[in-house]
Amino acid sequence: MRFLDLSAGAALLLFAGVAAAVVLLYLLKPSPRRLAIPSALIWQRVLKERKRRPERLRWWLSLLLALGIALSVAAALTRPEVAAMSGAASDVVLVIDTSPTMGARRADGRTRLAHALERAEQIIAAHGAGSRYLVADTMHQTGVAAFESREAALERLRAIEPATAGTQWFPDVPLADADVAQNTDRRRVWFVTDGVAPVVAPKEAQAVSVFQVADNVGITAFEVRAVPSDPRHHEAYVEVTNGSAGARRVELRLAGIGAPVLVRELELGGGARTSVVADVSAFGEGPLRASVRADADALALDDVAYAYLPGKGRVRVALVTAGNPQLARTLRLLPRLDVDVVGPGALRNASRYDALVLDRYVPSEPQVVPALLIGPRNVPWLARAKGELTDTRLASWDGSHPLLSGVSLRDVLIDRTPLLALGTVERAPALIAVARAPGGEPLILATHEGRRLALVSFALDASNFPQQASFPAFLSNAIDWLTREPRALAARVGQVSAPVPDARVLDLDGREIPTRPAPGATLFDAGEPGLFTAVTREDRIRVAVNLLDPQITSVNASRFAQGAVPSAPTQSAPAVATDPWILLLVLAALLLGFEWWTFNRRVTV
Repeated sequence: MRFLDLSAGAALLLFAGVAAAVVLLYLLKPSPRRLAIPSALIWQRVLKERKRRPERLRWWLSLLLALGIALSVAAALTRPEVAAMSGAASDVVLVIDTSPTMGARRADGRTRLAHALERAEQIIAAHGAGSRYLVADTMHQTGVAAFESREAALERLRAIEPATAGTQWFPDVPLADADVAQNTDRRRVWFVTDGVAPVVAPKEAQAVSVFQVADNVGITAFEVRAVPSDPRHHEAYVEVTNGSAGARRVELRLAGIGAPVLVRELELGGGARTSVVADVSAFGEGPLRASVRADADALALDDVAYAYLPGKGRVRVALVTAGNPQLARTLRLLPRLDVDVVGPGALRNASRYDALVLDRYVPSEPQVVPALLIGPRNVPWLARAKGELTDTRLASWDGSHPLLSGVSLRDVLIDRTPLLALGTVERAPALIAVARAPGGEPLILATHEGRRLALVSFALDASNFPQQASFPAFLSNAIDWLTREPRALAARVGQVSAPVPDARVLDLDGREIPTRPAPGATLFDAGEPGLFTAVTREDRIRVAVNLLDPQITSVNASRFAQGAVPSAPTQSAPAVATDPWILLLVLAALLLGFEWWTFNRRVTV
């Protein structure tokens, strides 16, 4: 026997003190009561005829009852542990795997996490009364709390849910203490998991598996891009992965606005993946949804992915120039463009155009309309010129930027061009160089964020750029980049950061969702795939939130798949599943009742 609230020495001292106090109280004799009576003859006759009872026996019975009541209450206060009655008390650490694969359904239709929580409750039930429990999880939903009671631990377990994303690791929980070296049963660490997530558990932790082979198919890549040779056409790239052990028949569906759903039938072997490229140009501007369907799919989180298909309507462009027939002719030959040629100073209402092309002309104030500036003059709201560069060429360029996608500038020669200093003017927009001269001087620039602006530092008549075959492609890219809504940002399920401050975030149904401010961004939580829109006064950004993780789709890639599967403790709880201190209080109450009965029956008095 050991005591939970006191050490063994302190408990024995308490018992001894209580017993001594009761005995001392019984040894104290009250002062005799003096009564004046007229004669003692009657009392002497009564004493002679009365049969004497064993006074000493009544005294001992009363003393034993008092000792039993006092010691029972004192023992209850120390909370003794009796393993044979209520099991051995210990400190139990329970770590639950809450990675996304724990949301996979098993053969009975319940998730692995549901089975994990059930196993955790069995572990709690198998430990004795007076045990303390610490519950934590790998995705840190609960945090690492202090050891707590059985009821509090069960309540914490019921609050755990499968996580959809985030960084996971084995929580920092106490693994051993000074008592463990002498008694390994004092603290046990259990890790309930399916063995799929790459969580490294310490050697002190005993794993409990809830893994069961499941069938699952998911989307692990999804992207929509314009065809380089024709920006009016778009293709969707979809990668589908079979996480099942055997072959599966899968139906892939692509749904958008304004056209029937595209359906593809796929055959995938066990653990195989395949890629599908589909023409989605028939769909109109708006959300594009990819989904897969297979029989007995265990995990729904990876069955859907979203993207945004940009618009392909006609674009109104104002060419502001003092005279450049070649530039006007090239613009008019581009598809879906309506071009108005306007003289310098004649631009009255720029907001009715989708984009401006400013040839050797810059207004005194920046325009709110996206613009392509060619050979701009030195104006206060642009970076100031720093001299002139002559007889140069375009030596390097960023082909990944939308302005120069599929454009070769190898043969472009420049007679003269002013040099621009980036970021030297407070009101100047933030520009980045996308093409440079041999010495690194920026010659073609673009804004990095905010209102879109493209800038060619040299005039067209000061170079051979208009005679190059790549010039129409450059103009097409520029108009497309200036006018088309930006491609949807890609984000993972979980906490999402939209790179615009103080934005309202709407879901596909137009409902506003809660947000949190952050420096230069707006944060929101997305628990499942979806398409969201961050809206400010100046900008609107689409955010495609998807899972797209082959490690999650591969729900059978468990370290328990081939080896022995550990299980939860099988010992049953003791027959008397209650703390001994409760029984001691019951005993004290019974003795108190018995003492009251003996007192009223004149047995102890």
